[in-house]
Amino acid sequence: MALLLPVLRALEFAHSRLVIHRDIKPGNVLVDPQGQAKLLDFGIAGLAQDEEQAAAFTPGYASPEQRAMQHVGTPSDVWQLGRLLDAVLRAGNLREPGQDLLAVIGMATQDDPARRYPTVTALKYDLIRYLELKPVAARQAGYLYRLGRTVRRHPLGTIGIALATLAATALVTGFVVYAAQERSRLRLARDETVAVNDFLSENILAASDPFEGRDHDKSIADTLEEGIAAAESRFREHPGTAGRILVALGKGLISRGRYAAAERAADRAIVLLSGADRASTRAVADARLLRATVDMHRGYPDRAQARLDELQTAFPYRVDAPSSMEWRIQAARGWNAMLRNRYAECIATYTGILERPGAVGGSELGDAYSSLSVCQTAAGYPAQALLSGERAAGLTSAASGPRSGNAVIARIRIAVALGELGRHRESTQRFQREVETLIDLLGEQHGVTAAYMDHLAVLYLCGNDPVPAEVWAARSLSARKIAFGPRHTWSIGTQAVYAIALLRSGEIERARPVVAEIEQLQRLADDPGSRVWVYRALGEWYLRTREFDKAIAYYRATRRLAAQPGMEARWNLHVVDGALALALSQAGRIDEARAAYARYDASTRYANRCVSTLSRDVDLGRAQLLPHASDRAKASTVVASMRRRSGRGL
Repeated sequence: MALLLPVLRALEFAHSRLVIHRDIKPGNVLVDPQGQAKLLDFGIAGLAQDEEQAAAFTPGYASPEQRAMQHVGTPSDVWQLGRLLDAVLRAGNLREPGQDLLAVIGMATQDDPARRYPTVTALKYDLIRYLELKPVAARQAGYLYRLGRTVRRHPLGTIGIALATLAATALVTGFVVYAAQERSRLRLARDETVAVNDFLSENILAASDPFEGRDHDKSIADTLEEGIAAAESRFREHPGTAGRILVALGKGLISRGRYAAAERAADRAIVLLSGADRASTRAVADARLLRATVDMHRGYPDRAQARLDELQTAFPYRVDAPSSMEWRIQAARGWNAMLRNRYAECIATYTGILERPGAVGGSELGDAYSSLSVCQTAAGYPAQALLSGERAAGLTSAASGPRSGNAVIARIRIAVALGELGRHRESTQRFQREVETLIDLLGEQHGVTAAYMDHLAVLYLCGNDPVPAEVWAARSLSARKIAFGPRHTWSIGTQAVYAIALLRSGEIERARPVVAEIEQLQRLADDPGSRVWVYRALGEWYLRTREFDKAIAYYRATRRLAAQPGMEARWNLHVVDGALALALSQAGRIDEARAAYARYDASTRYANRCVSTLSRDVDLGRAQLLPHASDRAKASTVVASMRRRSGRGL
């Protein structure tokens, strides 16, 4: 407890100069080798009258008024100090803090600023009273409470009274034991904090220091990866501490696209934390959630689902008052539902948790709205997706800055929704601008960057612009092969997008070896989304090369996937029906073609407003089968022209 007093004194000084810190959290408190705590990072601090910084905060440590985007003053720092105190006392400890400390924390973190400690000084003096074994102002208790504090302050003067009654003796003994336990726990917490700070300074921050003779060209991702073994070695006698460090390293490695290393960190963290004496259930759950997240990023949503189901059993979601952990588990389940192509479930999950967002801050809320936008687009609700994307962009920009990765991705959601609304040029221009920003932030070979380059290629195809589609699909394919391997289902799906772009650019000879490889690898494309693109690419290839029976077979395979409930808009059942009808028509199977065109007409509600030469040829082929002579004559001329083309894609 005494460790935090210098932090409070620093805040007293800042407040006396009308400066509000606004971002008090464990990460901004550094303990030096002498055991002295120092408050760092006044980066988002501002004058008490300054409203411009009110929207900047760290999720989980933001006061109620910060989360509500209201005026932020000194009571906000008081609230964050209370939250910091609570976090420090509970770190790695299964036992609740004592009633006095709970009362102090409770008063500091009241939702109503008027009911908190009026100043940091008032909070500081109540903590000093606690350390001096005096009654704290935050706790309204009776005679026995005051007697107990007196006994703890003056044990020798109360020996006679203690011996007089067994009850008094028990009271004194209880308080003495409690005090010893508190002091022991605080010493352990201080020692652990110093050790962790030393590890961060020596193994992480100084890893690329050229003045220390280290490799100053080493990337932070390499440093984090090496930190896995270093943390286990340095904290071999403290598995709980090592486990928590590995979780932090794993999260950083995921952000930098080092999924295999993040998996190792998560697996070791689960083992260490599960066997540690002082590890909390929440710490173990955090490691298990990290492991599920790695599975999602690596393209294994079924594995992730099993882990998330176990977590939900341990932390069932309480609708009325979900904890931060419960909320995060549900958010992960929503994203995994999207990866499993269960868009209605994804929408329901995110809508549910966004109705009660009190457990998390602006960045996590923005990420949830961003994910909701993806599922709304996939389910065929682009107008709703646009609204969710705009909400996500506002929240993530306020929480992390407009150039943060989450803010960039939120703006990508807006671009995707615009494309689904038929605003293709605006969509691709916006999307490409954000993808280029993402490349600057993460690098081109990052798994996340690769996914969005693939999506940009698809958007260009949707807008009938195959040349840039070819460029971006090629870049995505190269990145995905590096990130996941050439035989990964996502790499194969992107290769199919690349093949379609080549065909529609008229590059049939360049497409030939690409298609041949896709045909060999198609059995490895084990997720439905990649299979749809593989079947569409092969169908379009065989339609282009006039092997109509093969084209028909692949388009029928595509239709079986696209016609599944909830998938019709996502995989554009309307265009698939049209392509199948066109292949049947060109094969001379007129009755089957007419039936297919009838299905094409019936699936109009699933059309995604894409335009392409294939869509145009589908409509012209349909016109040829209409009963009106003028339509048939017009269509015959166009279809004859189509059959003469050899250098242009459909």
